[in-house]
Amino acid sequence: MRRPFVLLVLIVVAACAERGTLGFAPDAAGTGAVRDIWTVNFRSDLPPNNRAAPPRPDTERYQRLSVSIPPTHQPGQIEWPDGPPDVATDFVTVGQAGFDTPGRFARAVAQADGSGQGETLLFVHGYNTRHAEAVYQMAQIAEDFAFPIPTVLFSWPSAGVTAGYVYDRDSALISRDLLEQTIIELSQGSNRKVVLMGHSMGSQLVMETLRQIALKRSLDLTAHVGGVVLMAPDIDGKLFRSQVGSIPTLPDPFILVVAEQDRALRISSLLTGLRPRLGAQTDRSVVGDLPITVIDVSDLSTGTEFEHKIATTSPAAISILRKLTEESPPGEANLAELVVLSDFAN
Repeated sequence: MRRPFVLLVLIVVAACAERGTLGFAPDAAGTGAVRDIWTVNFRSDLPPNNRAAPPRPDTERYQRLSVSIPPTHQPGQIEWPDGPPDVATDFVTVGQAGFDTPGRFARAVAQADGSGQGETLLFVHGYNTRHAEAVYQMAQIAEDFAFPIPTVLFSWPSAGVTAGYVYDRDSALISRDLLEQTIIELSQGSNRKVVLMGHSMGSQLVMETLRQIALKRSLDLTAHVGGVVLMAPDIDGKLFRSQVGSIPTLPDPFILVVAEQDRALRISSLLTGLRPRLGAQTDRSVVGDLPITVIDVSDLSTGTEFEHKIATTSPAAISILRKLTEESPPGEANLAELVVLSDFAN
């Protein structure tokens, strides 16, 4: 009885934790970096609560949010405002713009770095994530990894509460069509390739959407997707094999970042009939002879976040990835290749 009781305590504690909101200070001028986070916001305006999930929206919104990173920022951390937002110490939203069509949004993203070509990162967050958390997580990742390319957040309607696991799985499936549309808009209207990065349940959404695109033949994945990175994927191994089986040629590179001690995925396994989750399986034989790189980051434990975000919160991981980025010649850095944690696999 002890193990289920411990898991229950972890769930209750997480459900009661204070959660962040976007801090706006549009007239503020700080001394830190400013990261533009392009967002496809498929969320209800109603705030989540621990009693009932908000209704899912009928339409999406397209925005650019300019996030100021404080000069005191520590790699792997999000410095949330504690009271009125302060650009000297906090992540603060200092600017925003809206776009009335997906086409206009995609064209603005394509020109964000002035080149109109190269790559665009499309990040899909995980389960139990509120919109503000996803925005600032994206800003933290972009800043800590020094990504030189536009970063787009696909913010799907997670309930934002621990008890909303099944609701979130349904929401992820409901979001497939919009994610497909987003990938197509970002890639076909420019010379940019899209690099997909999914975390946790967001990896499930990424895989379901790639499978859908392949079956519908709505996009040439080889020509328009420059790579896939799945971090701590909350996917049943057999389901993953089924999804991959529907995709004739996987995007290259295709990377799984896994950690054996991921306690969040252990809870997910408990909720899904004690089935092992792909993100907690460090044995490379799980993916067999598939053209997939499996990276085990178990040794980069931070002791927090249930080890569920090691790849983006571990200072060691961030340090190595940033070094790789800085050593790449200007204009030749390939985002998906930079995310390969080859040093960690040794």
